[in-house]
Amino acid sequence: MIDYIKILFLSIDIQRLLDIEYLDFRRNISQETGLSSNKKIAKFYHSKIVIYDSGKVLLIGSIHKMYNSLKGIKAPNYNPKNDKGYNGNQFSYDNTLEMIKYLQKLFDCKPKQMLIRSIEFGINTEPPFNSNLFIKGLLFHRNIEFEYRFKRNFAQAIHQQFLLKIYNKSNQYGMLKNTLRIEVKYLKMINLNKVGIRTLADINIETLNKVKLLLLKRFDEVVYYDYTIRKKELNKLQKKAILKYSNSHYWIEDLEPNRRNRPKNRLKEIILNHSDNLHQKLRSEIITKCVINNQLLK
Repeated sequence: MIDYIKILFLSIDIQRLLDIEYLDFRRNISQETGLSSNKKIAKFYHSKIVIYDSGKVLLIGSIHKMYNSLKGIKAPNYNPKNDKGYNGNQFSYDNTLEMIKYLQKLFDCKPKQMLIRSIEFGINTEPPFNSNLFIKGLLFHRNIEFEYRFKRNFAQAIHQQFLLKIYNKSNQYGMLKNTLRIEVKYLKMINLNKVGIRTLADINIETLNKVKLLLLKRFDEVVYYDYTIRKKELNKLQKKAILKYSNSHYWIEDLEPNRRNRPKNRLKEIILNHSDNLHQKLRSEIITKCVINNQLLK
């Protein structure tokens, strides 16, 4: 479930880290001022290790991509000239534990010394329909309109403490199997601290199952228009209503937040009774994949 992560290392031997031969730490120098930055950076398997002059040490990047890179697992559309890593496959609890042990050895520290400052939890679903059919219907999340990128293959709702991202992985990596990723990137750790996650020592089956519930909660908060609605089954009033319901501007610009509940419920009722209900199919996929990923197999 874990992808991007930002880790602050506590009380580690910085000189030992600098002496590791395969870590090429470099300090940037401004071409305008000639002044050097206050940090050294080493690129490492699609991540970066940052050492500040103050003594702060960070690891920033995707441990999923790092794992695949270490194992030689590449995207179907892999291009050595533009390799940005690959995280389109499943990333299990076993894989996570393996990466935690790897980081322990690399930084010569315990998991409790790896303080999580930001993290992404998500799941790669394999829906029985074209992923973009769901993506194009995304309207808003907790009164924040979805933003689209990459030719509308990617959508995100940006909040102060987290981002909700839903995007087409199969399109990104040229994968034959239809893959839609649903993830929450926590910019602040308040909600995760409440479920007991502060350091990598806190990553276990119990806390990951709590994260699954948080992911489902955020997904259930999504307001979307289902393009599988069978219009022939609707009456005149319903047909007129869905013309508005399919437009995000109607929800965000025409309606005040306190006036959205009634049309939201009407749209949900139409989706429930007159569509394939893509949201429910994806919800079932999230639960299934989380059950598979959040178990100890070894």
